[in-house]
Amino acid sequence: MKKIFTFLLITFFLVTPIGTLYAELSIGAVVDMEIIPFQYILNEDANEVRMPGAPDQEDAIMGAGAGRYGSGQGPRVRLDVRASQDDVIGMRARIQARTDGIGIEDYLQAWWKPLPWLRFDAGRFLDDRLRGRINDLDERGNANNVRMYDGDAIFTRFKTHRSFGQGGFMISTTLPENLFIGAMIYDLSPFSASSSSTTAAALFDAHPDYVSDNANAFRRIQAAVGYTVENIGLFRVQYVGAKPMVEITRVSDEFFDDNEQIFYSYMFDTFAITAPRIEAAFAFTGISGLTIDIGGKFPLPFKDWDKGPDNIFEKEDEALLDAIYKYYKKGVIWQAPYQASLGLQFTPNGLDALEIAGRVDAKFLGYMKGHAEEIYFAPEINIHLWPSWDFSGCRFILDVGFEYIGATYNKNEELVGKGSPAALNGGYRLGAGFSVQKNFTKSSLVKGGVACKFPGTVNGIKEKMVITVPLYLEYTF
Repeated sequence: MKKIFTFLLITFFLVTPIGTLYAELSIGAVVDMEIIPFQYILNEDANEVRMPGAPDQEDAIMGAGAGRYGSGQGPRVRLDVRASQDDVIGMRARIQARTDGIGIEDYLQAWWKPLPWLRFDAGRFLDDRLRGRINDLDERGNANNVRMYDGDAIFTRFKTHRSFGQGGFMISTTLPENLFIGAMIYDLSPFSASSSSTTAAALFDAHPDYVSDNANAFRRIQAAVGYTVENIGLFRVQYVGAKPMVEITRVSDEFFDDNEQIFYSYMFDTFAITAPRIEAAFAFTGISGLTIDIGGKFPLPFKDWDKGPDNIFEKEDEALLDAIYKYYKKGVIWQAPYQASLGLQFTPNGLDALEIAGRVDAKFLGYMKGHAEEIYFAPEINIHLWPSWDFSGCRFILDVGFEYIGATYNKNEELVGKGSPAALNGGYRLGAGFSVQKNFTKSSLVKGGVACKFPGTVNGIKEKMVITVPLYLEYTF
């Protein structure tokens, strides 16, 4: 990362007159913290039969971030540095300091506009000009443990990185007026594996062929077009490239009798598919106070694929699963689930203090075909509503979330994992919360509340009732 940062700084200063730089240099800082000061978990397993000698279980667990549902983030400081010259060339760097170290967050970027309508970007950055407008995560934080979707579920933003050390390149144009065209190559890895840790260095030295060094960069191309129609809204469509990949998880267990003999066992596989896709969306803004954003994702099916290593550790792990992966790599058609999302924000005329917002997200029609265990993936529906009211300088937010997960079947319409305690029979999750937000300046705030995720069972796994008191603090200067 130091090499990239140095390169961007040198590039910027070489093309920028030093005498005029100071007038267009800005430095901002944000201190924020998200914590769970109290959490209550109802332990429904407390009265279940346990092995002789097992410790007693409490009926309830209380504490700060207790149990598997505990979440939150300690204090962090972000320093945002921006510099530009006549809106022709510029740079941005965001440095983040947390209790676990100091590093670059989402921005280490240089940009150049040789013409008013043409722009080049390089480094590590985000571009949200076409991203989904209704962002569920804006209102939720850690207050509710029902799955949340962000604006990318409607239409994916331009993002150069998925993990540490990655960057990318982007070119965009805004000619003619109201039209945006952009293309990006993302997830470029500029560092060798030997720089990441002692263990990585040893493996890299022993197996340098494990590191592909951006060999599949041509697959990671994102290209989008957006067009704004005055008084109607924004149309956009894009292609998001990706290397076809299937992550396989084998679910299995064995049960023994008193003679230590196996009397029952089960085993089946689950899949997570990565595929290139086409996205389309439309944000309607033609009525004052109303935004409706609807989008769809259409993953492209694929057949043959190769689980090449993204890093040396995956290569080591793959050797342990070769038999499983070889079975699925050839002769199977993979179709990742399609996705549809709808977001709405509405402020009634004459009631500026009231905002009604909601999201509906669905996944469906995913499958794998070709082997005897042909599988049709479970449909999913996720619904969230979060109306809010401004009163006496505070914002009161009600939040309700519901998630439905369907069952997963094979070609004989039999439940995958049938007869096992982990059968993929689906289920649902339900949660509700209430919070209050107080803004002190335009971007400084404190927010707290209480939320409850109700008990349920999903794919054979019992999920306990969890009551959470989240607290979020942010100060900008």
